[in-house]
Amino acid sequence: MGEVAPYQHIQHSLHNSDILLCVNDIRLRALIACFATLLVAACGALPRHSMPTASYRYQDLLLDEHFESGGAWRSYAGGADLWLGVAEGAYRIDLHGKRYVWTQHDQLVSDTVIEAEARQLSAYDHNAYGLACRLDPANKGRGYFLLISGDGYASIRWSDGRALQAIVPAFPSQHIRQGAARNRIRAICIGDYLALWVNDEFVAEARDRRASAGHIGLAGVMNYAGQGLSVAFDDLRVWSAVMDDRGS
Repeated sequence: MGEVAPYQHIQHSLHNSDILLCVNDIRLRALIACFATLLVAACGALPRHSMPTASYRYQDLLLDEHFESGGAWRSYAGGADLWLGVAEGAYRIDLHGKRYVWTQHDQLVSDTVIEAEARQLSAYDHNAYGLACRLDPANKGRGYFLLISGDGYASIRWSDGRALQAIVPAFPSQHIRQGAARNRIRAICIGDYLALWVNDEFVAEARDRRASAGHIGLAGVMNYAGQGLSVAFDDLRVWSAVMDDRGS
């Protein structure tokens, strides 16, 4: 397994590289993948705009989660190098080394808006973390991941259970607070429309039809063998939602 470039350089190598899932065991209750090289690009990104090209409407509140207990969230303890679970009123992902991990909620949903506050606790910024939607009920790795990094990059990705592909390759966003900071992340997954908002500002969007329903999740990524990521998620809400035919 070769060295992986820092997260901010991923977009320069997307067309000839990928990552492979190293562990695919649902008994772990949180699927773990290790980086082999970088991420392979896909073709779902829309032309980049400063404003979204579509609008949506909130419907019913499906989940209002303050992580007072583990409840319906999957957890995993893997020694000093990996821990996922509820601690001190937040969901924590603590990992060390070149890893990609997530947890998912038990509830099955389809068209949703997901919002959560993410707080990076670790000092090293070449990472990624964020929200996932339409995760495979069998916890085998299929689903969408809407991510930001500690050095101010954003991307939208798809996992087919074997490789994590870039739908929107990583790019810098002025709306992301860098370093050990708090960011409010919003993931929109309605029909084939995917969008990422950060701190109430639009960041990226795409169209993709590979999944229409699944579980919501939280994710963390580290690109260097000798580094770690600690991130805490809190105040998570999930709404059912529909596209707004009246336009944006």
